[in-house]
Amino acid sequence: MHGGDFKLILKLAIGLIAVSVIGIVLLLVYFQIVKKKYKRNSALFAQDQLVVKNRGSVKDGFDKVFQIVYMTFIKMPIIKYYTKKTRLKMEMSNDYTEYELRRRTGKSMLIAVIFLFTSLFIFLNLVDDLYMSLMVIIGVLIITEKIIDLGITSVSEKILRQLPEVFTSIRHAFHEHGMIEEAFIEAIDDMGEKEVAPQLKRIKEAMLADNPETELERYYDTAPNRFLKLFAGVSYLTLDLGDKKVNGTSIYLKNLNNILSEIQLEILKRDKINYMFRSLTIIAVVPLFFIKPLQGWAESNFPALSNFYNSSIGFAVQSIIIVSIFISYLMLRIIREDSEEIKFDRASGKRWQEKLYKMPFVKMIVDAFKSKPHTRKNRNETILIKNTNSYLTIEWLYVNKLVAAAITFVLVLILMFNMQRIDVSAVYNKVSDEFLSFGKLSAEQEAAAKALNERDKSYIDKYKNKKVSKDELAMEFTDPTTGTVDQSAVNRVYDKINTVNNSYVKFWHVLVSLLCAIVAYYMPTLVLVIRNKIREMEKENEIMQFQSIILMLMYIDRIDVQTILEWLERFSYAFKEPIATCLNNYESGAEAALEQLKEDVPYKDFQRICEQLLSAVERIPIKDAFDELETERAFFHERRKDANERLIQKKVTYGKVLGFAPMVILIGGYLVAPLMIVSIMQMMSYFSTMTF
Repeated sequence: MHGGDFKLILKLAIGLIAVSVIGIVLLLVYFQIVKKKYKRNSALFAQDQLVVKNRGSVKDGFDKVFQIVYMTFIKMPIIKYYTKKTRLKMEMSNDYTEYELRRRTGKSMLIAVIFLFTSLFIFLNLVDDLYMSLMVIIGVLIITEKIIDLGITSVSEKILRQLPEVFTSIRHAFHEHGMIEEAFIEAIDDMGEKEVAPQLKRIKEAMLADNPETELERYYDTAPNRFLKLFAGVSYLTLDLGDKKVNGTSIYLKNLNNILSEIQLEILKRDKINYMFRSLTIIAVVPLFFIKPLQGWAESNFPALSNFYNSSIGFAVQSIIIVSIFISYLMLRIIREDSEEIKFDRASGKRWQEKLYKMPFVKMIVDAFKSKPHTRKNRNETILIKNTNSYLTIEWLYVNKLVAAAITFVLVLILMFNMQRIDVSAVYNKVSDEFLSFGKLSAEQEAAAKALNERDKSYIDKYKNKKVSKDELAMEFTDPTTGTVDQSAVNRVYDKINTVNNSYVKFWHVLVSLLCAIVAYYMPTLVLVIRNKIREMEKENEIMQFQSIILMLMYIDRIDVQTILEWLERFSYAFKEPIATCLNNYESGAEAALEQLKEDVPYKDFQRICEQLLSAVERIPIKDAFDELETERAFFHERRKDANERLIQKKVTYGKVLGFAPMVILIGGYLVAPLMIVSIMQMMSYFSTMTF
């Protein structure tokens, strides 16, 4: 082992030990502070819902630490998102108590955070380049996020694919016993240790609870998919109101078949989307790891490009590539996500936007920028927030916009500073144009170029921060014997001196930073617009889902229009807000509320459902109002399949554009375009020196 390698390993080991010790000390200090806080005020246990077992073993001591970690991470702005996802993964696949859920979630997240910071520490110490450091940070963050996402996606997919087997078991048991409770007990036994078993237990416990409707609402908030919510709701209605037969067929079993048909369509849809998107995320991120290798290859084969890569323009193009990768990665996630996926952005608790907005100075600025009430802009933004089912308020949206603008302004200004620094560095190290060619430089050419740079450097240092004219500089390059002036050397050194002396932030730098800040200011709104467009693509799919739900409910006794609206609101995403408003106004007048709902949603198929609900309010029974759903069921099923195909095609089209954009920018903007520009410039220089 070389001495340098040993020193590096020793440095890493000492650093890791130091980080570990500091982390443990900080955790223990924080734990003691929290412990004293709870001792002084026992009411905080109830307020924070802290679950602690009062035992004194070493294991219980660690369990308390994991509890504190959980309670800490669940409140932190970014980490809380992944903490909730980790908890959900465990909640979906296991029947843990609240104490055990928090303990295991805290433990998993602590390990993930330790892995994250340890990886960053190790890899950042192995690189000494800003680009490589940024690449390491982005790479480690993406890998950590993917590990957490894959965990929850894997469990959710397994549960979805196990549901057909569950329905087969439920159907068989219901045929045999004719009782919902017995059917669930038998299905739970048949599922054994499979991921879907805890879900069946929760549904059964909710249905048999003292207040089943409240317990079912709690279950709906955490159910892995809409099919389990449908299954739970239909099973409870059958348990509560009883089953009946229509044309010799059990309504409950018929509804199970309808849900099974929906599940099969969903599995096919997800399989196709997963197949189409399986490599797009990787394609979008891969250019991040090929910027430096591509630059190295280009410089070795085309030395003329070295000045471009080492200039501020090259750095700017590199920054654009990295930003495009980041944007493409986020947009691909938005396009791929399904509207039924559990959202974590509506969880209770104070948002950072709310805390920031409460500051008087921030509130004053936000109020000055935000759209005024009762204006068209305010109405459009309110509708946009509602349509995307976002947790934001108008004030919080403008907090996001102003924070994005401020951060972008500072970052772009720092970027401009760095570009000035790069230009100055390039002045000292760039290869003179006379040595540039499209072949590899010989050893003699490299030595001559280096010597020329050293000579230029002496003149730059001599006249640095001083005013000098070309005539004054020409005296340095006048041959004392012949009196001739090396004009090319004068021009070259004069340009270098000017570059060094003008290396300060100029007005246009601030102007560019301001323009970028203005673009960033509109980005939060743009993200909402894109989300809304994705939801618009799924509206037809949601209408067909409504038809399937009504088809399942229309034959159940004592089902009324209000109950149907409650079900539609529960399973809606794109139409959630107008349906919720209709339910709030329903008691004041059913027909008026439905008419208003029809006006609020200018969507033809949805308005047709509203008309049928209006007919069912007083005039005709629900099953007669929706009798066409039964007669045209096969047609609706085929239409649903066709709608899924169109939705997938649209998502894939947008996904391919976003996935390949960074690669196109890398190849076109970082290799082909510079190569063409340098070729043209060298050709023009060559023709200018030719004599005819």
